[in-house]
Amino acid sequence: MTLRVDVIPKPPYPQPVLVVDVFYGSVVGALLSSGAREVWVAKSVRAAQILAEGGGLLLGEQEGFPPEGFHAGVSLQILPGLGVKGKTCVLLAPPLAESLEQVPLESTLAYFRNARAVVAYAAEQNIGTVVAATQARLEPSLANTVAAGFIAKRLHQSLGGVGDLQGGGRMAMALLKSFPDPQESLVQSDMGELLYRAGRSEELALSSLVSVEELTPKLKQVKRLEARQYGLTKDRFGFCFQAR
Repeated sequence: MTLRVDVIPKPPYPQPVLVVDVFYGSVVGALLSSGAREVWVAKSVRAAQILAEGGGLLLGEQEGFPPEGFHAGVSLQILPGLGVKGKTCVLLAPPLAESLEQVPLESTLAYFRNARAVVAYAAEQNIGTVVAATQARLEPSLANTVAAGFIAKRLHQSLGGVGDLQGGGRMAMALLKSFPDPQESLVQSDMGELLYRAGRSEELALSSLVSVEELTPKLKQVKRLEARQYGLTKDRFGFCFQAR
């Protein structure tokens, strides 16, 4: 099987891919693991509010604080106490949403915390494309590139070390060697620096835990929010994840 790693999305993708996002992916997984019925990912505050109409739980941050009307910020520490079982959650995650615009339905979120489960699933389903979610404006993310290298390496090993590496696969694996401790790549990333300066280093530790979760969030629905209908400045999309 050909194994391809894209450090930024390079569509078109005719088949489902693994989308690697260390921070937001971990939050989606934690919500689903806590019993959330579904998790929608939104690119803007207004889009998140529209998706949450009817009783959805709004989660997200701007400059370290939840926007007005949101129920909570984005923290793996507080998620277990939010009581999300059976609820629809809406997560404000602009970089992840922008990356999801490039991939097909049935794609799966991958991150350190579900590494073993997602590698086993990818091998079973013959998924050979790993896409690192980006930062704003589709710029490469250090943390997600390192995590993509980690996932790709595990997947390559699970296939017996055979198969051709394409795209940024060798580069991502080479970058991985510079960070024997995955947490260090998170600390040096843009998001990691923000969390560290805010005294939230525990979030980095929780996001860097490897294979502590058996859940693989799958992209099951994309909802188009038309600007004219909802009073938006431009069309937006909502991306719905459910537990496989």
